[in-house]
Amino acid sequence: MMFSLLYLAAHKVAYSGLLLSMLFNGLSSENTDNAKTNGATAKSTGATTKTTLITSSSLKGIDVSKWQKEVDWDQVRDADVTFAFVKATQDDYRLDPYFARNWAETKRVGIKRGAYHFFIPAAPVQGQIEMFINTVELDEGDLPPVLDVEVIEKHTSPADMRKNMRIWLEAVTAHYGVKPIIYTNQNFYRRWLQGHFKDYHFWIARYNIIEPDIHHEDKWLFWQYTDSGRMAGINAAIDLNYFAGDLNSLNLMCVPPKLTPYPEKVILAELEQLPAVKLLANNYDQQ
Repeated sequence: MMFSLLYLAAHKVAYSGLLLSMLFNGLSSENTDNAKTNGATAKSTGATTKTTLITSSSLKGIDVSKWQKEVDWDQVRDADVTFAFVKATQDDYRLDPYFARNWAETKRVGIKRGAYHFFIPAAPVQGQIEMFINTVELDEGDLPPVLDVEVIEKHTSPADMRKNMRIWLEAVTAHYGVKPIIYTNQNFYRRWLQGHFKDYHFWIARYNIIEPDIHHEDKWLFWQYTDSGRMAGINAAIDLNYFAGDLNSLNLMCVPPKLTPYPEKVILAELEQLPAVKLLANNYDQQ
């Protein structure tokens, strides 16, 4: 039991340290360009050169839903795909018809998997929470859940949307024991979300050669850089993504091993063997 506790503590400390290191090395971008998200270059916008962790060796991933239909995951794995996010649910009633297949297949071929929920701000948030947690079972090594937020209805205020987002995020954190990631696009982030979720990490869609541009106190780890990718094994356009880190850092953010419950008697017996406890017991007996 002590080993398991130490492992989980080390896992969290290592992940926190990793993220701090990544942030100080330039993951957070300055607000230096006003480029639109349709192929503008740094030269055309006047953006300054930024430090980035995205390189030719960065980990590549995809995200899929019913629009890609039946994916040949063996071919996808052979295309150097490390991770995949799979749409699970939408609203408080809609299940992606290909979720179960994609969820099982990604695990079978060894691609690191994550599940996402498409958030509808006007829908009952409790129903959206239950829809997701009743659909998705996370295993050790899976990526954190993702809340996909990219639409807002006219009759829903931004404040109410953010309030319900936080309710979803906190409920899902409590259920799975890992903090979710927020997915959104660059413009939606700038307009409605920047600076409001400093304790969460973002996955930003920006279809550009320039990395996501976010508030200096926010953090991004995934970048969806195109929605028109092509790949063997998928007979449709596909979203392509980068992870701003190496495989070790990707593993650190995943669901850790679950603790095996110990009977109370076993725990007490182990505690009694600790040197400090023995010393206290001996001193008490001598009084």
